[in-house]
Amino acid sequence: MEIEEDYLREKKGEVRPETPDGEEEKIYAPAENAFLADSREMKSRPGERGTSRLSEFTGYLHFILPYVLFIAFVFFGSLFAGYTSSENFPDMADKLIEGFNSRFAPLLAMPPIFIMFGIFLNNAFVSLLFLVLGLAFGILPILFIAFNGYIVGVISHIVAQEKGPLFIVLALLPHGIVELPMVFLSAGIGLRLGHQVFSAFMGKPTEIKKEFKEGLRFYFRWILPFLFLAAIIETFITPLILSFQ
Repeated sequence: MEIEEDYLREKKGEVRPETPDGEEEKIYAPAENAFLADSREMKSRPGERGTSRLSEFTGYLHFILPYVLFIAFVFFGSLFAGYTSSENFPDMADKLIEGFNSRFAPLLAMPPIFIMFGIFLNNAFVSLLFLVLGLAFGILPILFIAFNGYIVGVISHIVAQEKGPLFIVLALLPHGIVELPMVFLSAGIGLRLGHQVFSAFMGKPTEIKKEFKEGLRFYFRWILPFLFLAAIIETFITPLILSFQ
């Protein structure tokens, strides 16, 4: 893909060919990866720090966007499957709900601050797992995303039957608009890494080690803080919204 070729060319710090006027086009400074180059740029021009960080985010997002969109498709497809199967197989749905409640009931009995950190640590661990396990040809992130989407679909149907669809929207939307994109990004990075492992297995040139480092850097710099924000919203804002129901 042209986008990937341009991105990887910039990471390698390749010199572009000379122009007809004999002048070289802009040369990208060699760096271990794009994020190190961005860090150097931010140090040299502190006034543009915010712009550089935003460019870093959008550049990497553009790079992995096809993988993220595929992960989102898998999640919402599985969510729909879980929602419909819950209606058709209520006994199975009840067993899933029992398992879900037994897992998280001790956490929900704790003070809010502990609930917040529990939610954050769980989401942070799962998202990191999606990223790292992508090295297994990208299969495991897809399976885990499909399973989680299915569970969310089952729970959504059962709760909607008891409290109505609006309750589901209000319960999921406030933190979901922050949390879900971050989870998709983690799984998308894992899928990208799995694609690179498969390409290497087929004998094609890859830079798996560098891309893995970039993925981890992106995770800790962007995904982790937003997951923390989502945990705050889910713990303190969502219950407040639901209290007006």
